[in-house]
Amino acid sequence: MKKIFALLMACTLSLSLFACSGSGNSNNNGENTGSGKNGVKKYSVASGSVGGNFYLIGGGVATAINGHAPDKFMFTSETTGGSTANLTMLQNSDAELGIAMTSSLSEAAEGKADWTNGKPLDNLRSALALYPSWLTIYTLDSSGIKSLSDLNGKIVGLGSKGMAMDSVFRQFLESRGITPKQIHNDGHSATASALDNGVIDAAILFSYPPFAAISELESTKALCFVPLSEEEQAALVDTYSFYKADDMPGGSYKAAPEDIRSVSEWNMLASSSSVSADDVYLMVKTLCENQDDMIAVHSSCSYMTAENTLNSNIPLHAGTVRYLKEVGIEVPNELIPPEYTE
Repeated sequence: MKKIFALLMACTLSLSLFACSGSGNSNNNGENTGSGKNGVKKYSVASGSVGGNFYLIGGGVATAINGHAPDKFMFTSETTGGSTANLTMLQNSDAELGIAMTSSLSEAAEGKADWTNGKPLDNLRSALALYPSWLTIYTLDSSGIKSLSDLNGKIVGLGSKGMAMDSVFRQFLESRGITPKQIHNDGHSATASALDNGVIDAAILFSYPPFAAISELESTKALCFVPLSEEEQAALVDTYSFYKADDMPGGSYKAAPEDIRSVSEWNMLASSSSVSADDVYLMVKTLCENQDDMIAVHSSCSYMTAENTLNSNIPLHAGTVRYLKEVGIEVPNELIPPEYTE
């Protein structure tokens, strides 16, 4: 069965390379405007760049829903720039599902970040929790960098420009009096290569460990993983509500046999209030009841549960609220969207 699912997964990922804007969009009444043959709705999930977890899990979501609800949906997985691109697509009804970190969801709700054009993205809703990511600060062991303050005067990789992590850590480093010589912006895999090639001195990212690019680098180079101090950890959690004090699990990498003091945040499967409650209810129910299929795609999906969805920092989708209540989960008032009805 797993081999069959893996084959279906490969097919979905191949299709995603060709999926650009063929999404079946929904209007404000939640009515699908892209229904295909026999009423099957053509939908899309906005994932991430090729090779990353978002891309892999986005393809898995599409395959799982297609496989278990073939008479309802035909999903494709779209390659994107990640969280902020995905949320913009959802706000504009250019996709029905999308993966995003809680830091980006927070920026979307506030509407102050550059990528939001100064306006809150008020159509966004959380559909389902996917998995947590841990802050990971790593460098070559030979660099001599052992603490956050050692990044002063160094070239630091902060992932792709415009990501929430990029803006957050530019601000956080400045607040600590840490002035890097240069901020290097590129995808996380390319950033690992830049460290390998001596282009940068250290890298910062949020990931579910082990992150493939780091493990690959560690196969040829001795690495050092930089922990936060207790005070730095507390400052991050106090300043940014989407972070939680949480050690990166020991044994994730050869150079990190013990837990590393860090912070974590959640990666959520998001949707839009313009997608009908009936549709999102069925999507969430399908994914939760077939979690093993998603775990076969990536082990991080062991965290993909109805209960963990309460870690959302924006309101849940009305369809998600319906499913959570159906399975006996009490939903806090602040997570119930205004459009939800019993």
